[in-house]
Amino acid sequence: MCGLAGVLIGDSTDQTVLEKIKDLFTANLEANEERGKEATGASVLLEDGSFFIEKAPVRAAEFIKTPSYLDFIEKKVLPGARVILGHTRRPTKGSPNVDANNHPIRVGDIVGVHNGTITNDDQIFLDMDRRKDKNRKRIGSVDSEAIFALMDAIDPHLSFKKYVHAIQNAASLLVGTYTTLFFNRKWPHKLFLLKYNNPISVHYAPALNALFFSSRYVFLRKAFGKSVITAALPSETGYVYDSRLLQDSKKEPLRHFALESKELVIPRVCDF
Repeated sequence: MCGLAGVLIGDSTDQTVLEKIKDLFTANLEANEERGKEATGASVLLEDGSFFIEKAPVRAAEFIKTPSYLDFIEKKVLPGARVILGHTRRPTKGSPNVDANNHPIRVGDIVGVHNGTITNDDQIFLDMDRRKDKNRKRIGSVDSEAIFALMDAIDPHLSFKKYVHAIQNAASLLVGTYTTLFFNRKWPHKLFLLKYNNPISVHYAPALNALFFSSRYVFLRKAFGKSVITAALPSETGYVYDSRLLQDSKKEPLRHFALESKELVIPRVCDF
């Protein structure tokens, strides 16, 4: 069991609003400490595709007070930030004393966080090695890395519709339980969520034009009050969100699709 925290930030966010978002993200990260105390980490994606990662093998309450995190939240999470991801870790595989095993995990252009257990990660990397996929050398030993290796193997030059289909197909190779949030630096306005039998809740805050994700529904309820009415997102489903469309779509995804089906479901929200 691990904890996930995330924010998708809409356009035209001024410094005052961004400071509120950063405070809420930090509180969300700390609220998830009870789900994992062995390591904590955070990452930010900027609209130009640049990103930064900070993590350490300490519990969240300690992590958010470290000079490295304070520097990260002050100097890296700047206007133009589109995604912030956080993770609190309870290890099932891979020592937290090895930095590569802690989250967020980067594989190529993909950065993500994961809660759950993948049981066929060794086979996934073996199959990639046999196919001689580029950049598939395993960095750590944590099972979560297999998720992001699969996602990074997808051609980012595909049309968006084909790219989403490829995510759906890649997820079908995973065996285990997982909820994962990840971004691709080549798609800097988008956030991807795969939910397969592990909890995550979401809330859109209109005053901040930001979408908040948390493994702890109770945090969202305490932070935003009675406006938080959905305990959890439906499971066995993938979601794609776009920061440019938040004011119109609110918490509705740009795409959602079944993780065990080849059929892509396109809601009426927005398209381009």
